[in-house]
Amino acid sequence: MYNGIINKMNSELHNPVQYNFFINRAYIDLNKLLNSDISLSWSGKVQCMCGKLFSKFYRQNFCYQCFWNAPQASQSIFKPELCTADLGVEERDLQWEKEFQIAPHYIYLANSSGLKVGITRKTQKITRWIDQGASQAIIIAEVPNRRLSGLIEVAIKKHIADKTNWRKMLSMSPPFIDLIREKEQCLSLIPEYLKKFISQDNHVTEIQYPVLEYPTKIQSLKFEKTSLIKGKLKGIKGQYLILDSNRVFNVRAHSGYIINFSF
Repeated sequence: MYNGIINKMNSELHNPVQYNFFINRAYIDLNKLLNSDISLSWSGKVQCMCGKLFSKFYRQNFCYQCFWNAPQASQSIFKPELCTADLGVEERDLQWEKEFQIAPHYIYLANSSGLKVGITRKTQKITRWIDQGASQAIIIAEVPNRRLSGLIEVAIKKHIADKTNWRKMLSMSPPFIDLIREKEQCLSLIPEYLKKFISQDNHVTEIQYPVLEYPTKIQSLKFEKTSLIKGKLKGIKGQYLILDSNRVFNVRAHSGYIINFSF
């Protein structure tokens, strides 16, 4: 049995994706547990990024103080077009915001539950695509900071979805999409002054997931409803564990929960 704080699964691009839990300094190879019985038991406690323990989070896996004061919970995290660090304007913590925002970012198209547009730090592109359960992805543009990536995304998402339908993503491997053609068609949506950032890289990344069986009528599991989640692991996709009886568990949504994990 492993006891500790659960965070999003670590992933590596292989065929299929390799997933690992990192709990209390121990790495657990989840791929090897496919078709095995696993158990996740919640202690009733959560730990915020500030280190304090609570019985529940205030909002979005933050305590009250962090939600209203920490730069990790600021408005621009969810709306990158509102970032201002590259302009020298502080939102909550300018030093942190400069480190986070002033770095190369990609704008991309992905096929997860269908075609979507998104952004990610250059160093996190594969991780981001895997976390969203994308089966294909292509880079549209590369910009020097997060604000510019947000501006391009805003222009494109008027015509292309920017959200993943998680139920559809977990129900099947999506049909093939010609992402090179879709990229060519969406380039005209980018504002003229930002077209200089368009990427000439038309490589399409293909991603396969370790799924033995897709659920047909999905039941989402949450610790707030049941402190014990157990069953046979039938697959892993995005940041979800797929269990028998059409049940799924969003690992990332439970980041900070203190659990016991066994198999």
